[in-house]
Amino acid sequence: MKIGIVASAKDMLSLFKILSKYDHEYYVWYDSQYWFRWDKSADMVQERITIGKKYLEKKGVDCIIIPPVYELLSEDINVLKLFETYLLSYAFQFSLIGKIWLIGDYTDIKLAKTIIPDIEKKYKLTDNQSNISKFHKPLVYRYKEVQMWKYFLTTFSYSNYMVNKTIKFDLRYFKDAGVDTVVPLNYGYFNYQRTISKYFNFNKTRFHQLEKLEEIFCLLCPDTTKYSINIMCNSNPELITRDRKLMYILQRGKSVEIRVSNS
Repeated sequence: MKIGIVASAKDMLSLFKILSKYDHEYYVWYDSQYWFRWDKSADMVQERITIGKKYLEKKGVDCIIIPPVYELLSEDINVLKLFETYLLSYAFQFSLIGKIWLIGDYTDIKLAKTIIPDIEKKYKLTDNQSNISKFHKPLVYRYKEVQMWKYFLTTFSYSNYMVNKTIKFDLRYFKDAGVDTVVPLNYGYFNYQRTISKYFNFNKTRFHQLEKLEEIFCLLCPDTTKYSINIMCNSNPELITRDRKLMYILQRGKSVEIRVSNS
């Protein structure tokens, strides 16, 4: 398949930890204008995503992956429902008492408060959930803004002491809030999944890791062609190519040549 990805900064490229395992033709529109976007309006972000989608459609892609919350908002049939499936098949289905915690930046949380309760209407409680007297119907949501997590992705390693200290500090509130499921609103946050998972007791608070997105991706997009990546940047391509760790993932070690160009 030809799969398009609308990316700003490197958060969306975190998906290549799983995407690079599978043989598809990937076309990435790397838009670094107005990044980071946590303090930008939803309309402005949506406008940039729309520009990216149109660019990728001209490349003849079969489907397009866009940031999680905007995927939920989209009604385009060519937008891959990766995050919506993650919510319905894992976050909601394996919730213990129906208390969901959403972590994200200001704009994503503002949109999530509106759209995710609508997505919930598509979900039917399991028999087990229906028999739990304390299960919340409808689901109860709590939110936590974590603006700094995106900045950390561009500057520090995932195991950096300050990064882990900040993440644990942000998570501390929810140990007392009684939430049973943690849901990230940005794919970049999965880079911190080891820290998040170790902080919570999975039997009480569940965080479904990147491997679950991988299972969903395999179902939605079975292997069809050889592996290749084309990255189109509207700024300096070195923003990507100088990141050795990212390049190693994209190139499957050093076995694949990546085409990086200006859009």
